Amino acid sequence: MLLFYNLLSAIAVLLYLPVLVMKKGPEDRIRFIRERLGASHYSKTDIWVHAVSVGEVIACVPFLKMLKKEFPDKSIVFSTTTYTGQKIAHERFPEACRIMYIPCDTWLCVNRAANGLRPEIFITIETELWPALFSALKKNASRIIILNGRISNKSFKGYRRLSFFMKKLLAYVDFLYMQGEADAEKIEAIGADKNRVRVMGNFKYDISFDASGALDWLENINSRILLAASTHKGEEEIILNAYDSIKQTCPDLKLIIAPRHPERFKEAEEILKKRNLNFIRRSMINKLSAISDQQSAKGMQPLNGDFDIILLDTIGELSRVFSKITIAFVGGSLVPVGGHNILEPAYWAKPMIFGPYMDNFPMAKEFLDQAAAVKVNDAHEIVMAVTDLLNNSEKAGRMGLKAKAMVEKNAGAVKKAIELVRGFLGTA
Repeated sequence: MLLFYNLLSAIAVLLYLPVLVMKKGPEDRIRFIRERLGASHYSKTDIWVHAVSVGEVIACVPFLKMLKKEFPDKSIVFSTTTYTGQKIAHERFPEACRIMYIPCDTWLCVNRAANGLRPEIFITIETELWPALFSALKKNASRIIILNGRISNKSFKGYRRLSFFMKKLLAYVDFLYMQGEADAEKIEAIGADKNRVRVMGNFKYDISFDASGALDWLENINSRILLAASTHKGEEEIILNAYDSIKQTCPDLKLIIAPRHPERFKEAEEILKKRNLNFIRRSMINKLSAISDQQSAKGMQPLNGDFDIILLDTIGELSRVFSKITIAFVGGSLVPVGGHNILEPAYWAKPMIFGPYMDNFPMAKEFLDQAAAVKVNDAHEIVMAVTDLLNNSEKAGRMGLKAKAMVEKNAGAVKKAIELVRGFLGTA
């Protein structure tokens, strides 16, 4: 079966190669291509940790920091799949011996990386399963660990149909530390040895953010702010419909829209332009301020910087933006995407709302049960919820504090993961 998988994946990579070469990206595009094809140089390391993209990288940063603190003599290689994940990795975990792109999962690409790195332990975050890589790592006697594991209902159905293959694949894994009991039951149901499965909780509860970074552009807004975070296609229109109505009774309210994916910044901008709304892209604020200062110095009328809406088109600022806003809407939840991280607004004790599609975050139900969040289904319900919270600051404050308390109550997954790694390293 693995031979068949390698054949299919090799064909897929060959078909993907023109896209890979033509793919637009930042200045490290050549490195991206070389490393995704496994055509780079790889040196021996002790621990290799992989997280796919921004969300997974941010979630595992506390673990990575503690890993380096507890095992300072161990070399750590950290890999991601996406450009944005690389950017956050370099910003949040510069202590890594190397930050790289993971090779495409076919023997054509993974063998050189596995043979060169030969990690004592390979750690993958949130149940990223790589048959070709796992096989190559095992040939080099590496231990394989899954941390912060989770399985969505959609993935579970697909895995069940391939249970004969999944059982062999999961046999490569030495330990599976899952987020919750439901995740543990699912991974066992598709073939994992129950003696290798435990529940650790969720890394995302161990988040810690620093709000001290420069956010002058946000500090200068002397108004209440609604943040629409990590929005997906179809959600901006719903949010804007709601915002139009809310502004009628709360004219001071500002809106920040933060699309989940950078490639949608332009699309979101076009939506705002078509509605003829008073907005600015975050990346233009500093430029506008500089031009305005120059005009003032020349005795000219400064440019008007009073915008109703800000399109957050930068990477790495969103976590700090949460600390400054009034109410948060968590995106990917009004459309069937599965929702995004509700723990960032919770960490800052911010009242939050989200839609009905929160499959990626099962803890969302507990937040609702504890009155630490509000579920909304459409623009009308957003209007009702946001207006209520704006008009009832005590209620909003209580909601935020309940959310913060839930984060503090459930912290501890990082410590469990570190102790597991200690056991595999045989370090006292």
